[in-house]
Amino acid sequence: MDMQQAKKLLIRIAVVFVALALMIYLIAFDQFRQTKVTSDALTPSAVTAELVDGMELRQKLTVPGDTLSSFELMADPFDRQNAGTLHLTFETADGSVVAEESVEISALPSAAYTAFELAEPIKGLRGEALYLAIRSEGCAPGSGVAFYFGNTVMAGKFDLIKQIPQDELYTLNGESGLGSLCIRLKGANDLSFYKFYWLIVGVIFAIGLAYTLSCLKQAKEGKNNLIVLVCTILCRYRFLLQQLVARDFKKKYKRSVLGMAWSFLNPLMTMVVEYVIFSTLFRSDTPNYAVYLLTGIVFFNFFSESINIGLTSITDNASLIKKVYMPKYIYPISCVASSTVNFLLAFIPLLLVMLFTGSRFSFSILLLVYDFLCLFGFVTGMVLFLSALMTFFQDVKFLWGVLSMIWMYATPIFYTENIIPANLLPIFHMNPMYQYITFARICLIDGVSPAPTAYLWCMLCAVVVLFIGAWFFRKKQDEFILYL
Repeated sequence: MDMQQAKKLLIRIAVVFVALALMIYLIAFDQFRQTKVTSDALTPSAVTAELVDGMELRQKLTVPGDTLSSFELMADPFDRQNAGTLHLTFETADGSVVAEESVEISALPSAAYTAFELAEPIKGLRGEALYLAIRSEGCAPGSGVAFYFGNTVMAGKFDLIKQIPQDELYTLNGESGLGSLCIRLKGANDLSFYKFYWLIVGVIFAIGLAYTLSCLKQAKEGKNNLIVLVCTILCRYRFLLQQLVARDFKKKYKRSVLGMAWSFLNPLMTMVVEYVIFSTLFRSDTPNYAVYLLTGIVFFNFFSESINIGLTSITDNASLIKKVYMPKYIYPISCVASSTVNFLLAFIPLLLVMLFTGSRFSFSILLLVYDFLCLFGFVTGMVLFLSALMTFFQDVKFLWGVLSMIWMYATPIFYTENIIPANLLPIFHMNPMYQYITFARICLIDGVSPAPTAYLWCMLCAVVVLFIGAWFFRKKQDEFILYL
């Protein structure tokens, strides 16, 4: 291997790493300072008595974040042109007033949430009790307003009964009601991740630099290592890698009339079928469901396709392995690279669907570069591990067929995580594909950066699985020839 070429390649990788870190910081700065939180809203079941002058409606609330910036309240003026004013006051347990808002009743929609932005956000009351007092002015019987209340929480398509403590029931003139008011509190939790971001980036860069220098020193002494192997594949065997990728790509569409067009049509047709089923028959009310669904399909298809073709990458190339010497890593890596081409082509219909549905494009879409690089590392590790295991145990192919189906249903592709019981969510979130797909959906649908923990989870999954896959493949590769 030409050491000069290897050094140039490593310098380019370092430049890309710094550029990616800078891009993430510039786009995700706000999300590294604060993360938005919203309290659960109850499903409306009935309305309170009409609120008129001389009456007071009170509701105990719990502040969901470090800062409370707005809230939504469901009221009903009964489609009347009622005159009068509502005065809403937030008070602490000791009676201190921390925020006040007023609204003309004529501006309230019927049976819908009305949003209120606080003039001054409430800070420093996270997890503490806060009381909302509602009074009317200029409202006589027959011209007042009522408020919706409930005692169930919507979870997907199911209503779950919420056990509401006695002190959290709404009160009207001191008398307890039958539920809690339908209110959504919105705020943010303060984060300090932005203070440590560059420290973390610097530590990762320093560790990578120290490891690279150590590997280059070993290479001068004639010892093989991972860095030498990667540089060898990308420099010396670059042409062969390109030919293997082209072969896999042509093989997939061999004798196909539409050919490469299936990379566009396949995810679109799958999305249309599942969209009709889950949005019409099962009445999914997920916002922008088309983009939500297609994002899951495109990302999971890349994962599934890479492993399906990479699983037999060693056994299918037995004749080449027996005749020509080259790093055996190149075969599974070429399969993942071939699937990457299909992924990039399938990403075009996703962008078109976003454009067609009126989705908002933002700079957060650039963060998908980080998401995909982590996914690429995770998938490569899986392919290295399974292709090596497949060489010794042919049953792996059949076992993976069952496991991939279970994995697909355990990933929120066509459903939302709201239908998962709360006690199972921590286990559910440990699914790496959940992390990668959710990361992409936040960037595409919400138009913002995910929380800092999402970056760490994506990187951790990629690094751990890639390390295990590369270690196992390297340990067993010399035994492949005995089983081919």
